[in-house]
Amino acid sequence: MANALNHPPPRPFLKWAGGKRQLLPVLLRVVEQMAPSGRYFEPFLGGGALFFALARDGRLPGAARLTDVNDHLITTYIGVRDAVDDVILLLREHARRHDEAYFYAIRAAQPAAIPERAARVIYLNQTCFNGLYRENSKGEFNTPFGRYAKPRILDERNLRSASVALQRVDLRVADFAAATADVGQGDFVYFDPPYIPLSATSYFTAYSAAGFTLAQQARLATLARTLAARGAHVVVSNSASDGVYALYRDRHVYRVQARRNVNSDASRRGEVHEALITSSALDLKVIPEAQPAPRQATRLRAGQWLIVNGYTDVVALIARVERRWKRAGKKTRRNWWQVLAGDAQGQPRTVEGIRFPVLHAARIRMGLPEVATALRHPGEEPPVR
Repeated sequence: MANALNHPPPRPFLKWAGGKRQLLPVLLRVVEQMAPSGRYFEPFLGGGALFFALARDGRLPGAARLTDVNDHLITTYIGVRDAVDDVILLLREHARRHDEAYFYAIRAAQPAAIPERAARVIYLNQTCFNGLYRENSKGEFNTPFGRYAKPRILDERNLRSASVALQRVDLRVADFAAATADVGQGDFVYFDPPYIPLSATSYFTAYSAAGFTLAQQARLATLARTLAARGAHVVVSNSASDGVYALYRDRHVYRVQARRNVNSDASRRGEVHEALITSSALDLKVIPEAQPAPRQATRLRAGQWLIVNGYTDVVALIARVERRWKRAGKKTRRNWWQVLAGDAQGQPRTVEGIRFPVLHAARIRMGLPEVATALRHPGEEPPVR
């Protein structure tokens, strides 16, 4: 096994959408300020930038558990941890034979052994278009060939450093809730989920190929509160959007600036603002980059408001309709507030044969009179008009 003294500090060996290299200075100071004394948990692993930075600086307080729902990703980390020599030999061969035809042959391959699977993911990640890891609904990698003059397929020294850092790390394929089920006082948890989109695209259907929906975002926000109540130090990254501000409205929410280099849409690369949610207040004198997010009421889209206020069953009905339109090739748009307000007399509306409940909040939102039969959840926040 490689000796840590013979290799440079470890860095992420995969390019990953939403990677946190640009935010590391802020994140490291957040960890320092929170001063965790227990284990380190990162349930949405991706490139693992924060983990490797903490390992580099010797600042991991205890054991680490790194998890993700992507089996190919976790298998790659296991391969680097347990069989780095074999992975390096395979990558050397990939680099020797690399061209467009070879790329597509490796993309189509389905090796069974862990070293081969790990080398395949690293090779494809370093040579695919824009370094964008993407899978179709069958879980198959489908990003096309990237036309790089000299892609760095093998970084042997860094792989060996990463292998050293990953020794004694618990690597699992797991949902974020299962991965943190035993989190306790003093532990540090960093959640970096797929972000709530800033665009006007549908909030009712799955956000990503992995199916990370707004309902799961709400589930994550609830879990973050639960873990904080146990005494854990919790940090969540997400988009600087109204939906995020609403989901975490009772938490400490900050806006920080980051740079995005991995995106299929070139217009979405560059400087962006992100939200950083923490279980305790930050010292802004130490972390001046973090500015408190706006606390005023925010104007949420219907889907965001429904999730935040517990109407996941209504969101499921809307998703059924929108999926039906999509399959039919329709570009239909509906004002869902209007649908959920019912008619003037408070009777339910029907869309595509599906009867929608009448919500008290939707009637208020549309300026219609209240009706006794309209649904209203205890403690729900009225939508901002």
